[in-house]
Amino acid sequence: MAGHLILIPTPIGNLGDITIRSIELLNTADVIACEDTRRTGALLDHLGIIKKLIRFDDHAEESVHQEIRNFLTQGLTVAYCSDAGMPGINDPGFEISRLARELSCKITVLPGASAVLMGVVASGLPCHKFSFLGYLPNKHTSRLEALKLIAGREETTIVFEAPHRIQETLEEIHALMPDREIALGRELTKIHETWYRGTPSEVIITLGSEDRGEMILVIAGADSKQVIHEKHVSILGDTLPEWALRYLEAARSGGMTLREAAKPLARHFGVTASDIYRMAVKK
Repeated sequence: MAGHLILIPTPIGNLGDITIRSIELLNTADVIACEDTRRTGALLDHLGIIKKLIRFDDHAEESVHQEIRNFLTQGLTVAYCSDAGMPGINDPGFEISRLARELSCKITVLPGASAVLMGVVASGLPCHKFSFLGYLPNKHTSRLEALKLIAGREETTIVFEAPHRIQETLEEIHALMPDREIALGRELTKIHETWYRGTPSEVIITLGSEDRGEMILVIAGADSKQVIHEKHVSILGDTLPEWALRYLEAARSGGMTLREAAKPLARHFGVTASDIYRMAVKK
């Protein structure tokens, strides 16, 4: 008899954002898996719920996977909670979902709190079409490459950034996209929730030296007239740089055609998509 996995979104700050249905299903679950037993334990204490907790994070050992597998094959109901927000979005919820699917278990996903959706709506930027890219890379070079690709995107882009790197990241965005509209949100749904909006230089000024709290960064899509600051437009010659080739390979692995993947690079370099296609095929 296959078990039942329930993915339960948890508040991203304000505990009042937990839904009635989430509370009901947390109460009826046989066991609760979570990223951090301390954080989920505090939430359950607040709700008056006492349940067995299993830590299931990015570093969960095979023994933990086996324990979850055993519960599900016994026909039990396992609830999974992320640290905050929607399970599976930038957290191990994806892995536990795959495990349940392999066992042909019933999977229920509850609607609820999401920093990504709240962030793009609260930013004041267009949200009819947007991309979420998780955390920006730690290393300067990799982060710069990621920002160059974001600069060529037509849709609004949402990323997470660590507080201790936010100043450097904003300066890099200013160098690449000085006129681009951005919005930076801190401590969403909490007492000190704050939004900073404007061009990168305006946000840098209003943010000041603040480097505390969880942050979400929303970047407006590219203006077709000026995709990226001219001093950063590469002179290609007849060869694509290695980072651009890696992007094309990743995009094609994700299901895009080479011609589709070439479009944002063409906007970035100020050439045609056909030029990018020709160089990619020639490499």
